[in-house]
Amino acid sequence: MTTRAIGIDIGGTRTKIGLVDLATGRVEAMQITPTETKDSDRFLYLIGEAISQLKAKTVADGAVLAGVGIGVPSFVFADGTVDSTYGFLEFMEDYPLADLITQQHGLPCRLDNDARVVALGETLYGQGQGRSGVPVGRVLVLTLGTGLGLGFTIDGRLDGPLPYGHMGGHITITSNETVCYCGKTGCLESLVSSAGIGRIANRLGWSQTHPALSPTAETIFNQQQAGNTDAKTIVDEYIGYLKTGIDSYVNLYAPDIIVLGGGIAKGLRNETHRLHNPSLLNPYKAYETRIVISDLEEQAGILGSAALFKE
Repeated sequence: MTTRAIGIDIGGTRTKIGLVDLATGRVEAMQITPTETKDSDRFLYLIGEAISQLKAKTVADGAVLAGVGIGVPSFVFADGTVDSTYGFLEFMEDYPLADLITQQHGLPCRLDNDARVVALGETLYGQGQGRSGVPVGRVLVLTLGTGLGLGFTIDGRLDGPLPYGHMGGHITITSNETVCYCGKTGCLESLVSSAGIGRIANRLGWSQTHPALSPTAETIFNQQQAGNTDAKTIVDEYIGYLKTGIDSYVNLYAPDIIVLGGGIAKGLRNETHRLHNPSLLNPYKAYETRIVISDLEEQAGILGSAALFKE
């Protein structure tokens, strides 16, 4: 009998909810709802409607529903309590989300940090799969979007039971005047996020030179690929920051493969050869790593959240 799980990926503006076949990684159904950031009752109602529909579909299909997995932008305790979303979800301070879902739907609920579940999804169903279908040993996943999410797996499993390393994007790599929300300046997350690209573009006068083109990550990368020299200058600076960060992560994690996901990663598809300097000091003499772009895109968080029931 087929075993499924519901995977929920809570994002900045949208929450993605999917029904996943845990054996194959197939997303059998998917819904997207606006993320409610202020009202707990409405938040639970919106995701609850989707859970009820996917639960009913599973019963109708004669499959088994293992539970509900959720990725949250936060530290999450073992009992499924959300520590804080740092103001992103105003009501989610010391919030017993797992218990609330279980009480409302009669289903087991497991939570983890959103970047960690993306890493689990990539490892079990995406680029972290080796040629034989067995997960690569050490997989580092960097999610590049509104911030920098970091997740790490070893032999197909998360690197620990709790997300102690979920702030791993906040490493100082340069000296500048930009203060990250973490309180540091020269922070990798503030430099390689979508806002970071915008800041580079504004400093270099993009809007004055190209008033008809907004300084978004998508626009800058598209213009770079079209041969725009100003966009190339912006992308080159961006890549310099990201490369410094990746070279640091190599010495921290010794990943066999580095997967780049999130909205910005698509613009880096032709740039992966520029993102690591193998001549630097490596973890051991024969060390090698590969840098690849996610092909799961929006489904990575759904798959990883559902896969908490494979852990």
